[in-house]
Amino acid sequence: MEALTPDFISWYAQRQFSADIEEVLESLKLFFRFYPETGDNRPITALDPAEVCARLSSLITHTLFEGVMASYSLMRFLDFLHDAGRWSGSQESFLVVHAVLEDISNSKVRVRISCW
Repeated sequence: MEALTPDFISWYAQRQFSADIEEVLESLKLFFRFYPETGDNRPITALDPAEVCARLSSLITHTLFEGVMASYSLMRFLDFLHDAGRWSGSQESFLVVHAVLEDISNSKVRVRISCW
């Protein structure tokens, strides 16, 4: 991720996104701490759809805000990889990961807050 960060920051700054770049980078760091799994050498420029689903599902289950923020951040990162020609996975895996992230971002998540 570190090697891509300056280019990603420049790309992000040229667009009108709702989240601050610092929040997006922190969210990506959180997500990539658990992806890929220890010992794997899979590049982050070719995200595995099943692994992304598993990691996001776990994050959303345990910490809703972080999971939703990770989904938003990954969507921006995926767009960057595509625009910059840096996606190194198959077209099929790109479309699947993109669809998963779109589904999450388009879902209406309701959070119930209990007050005592």
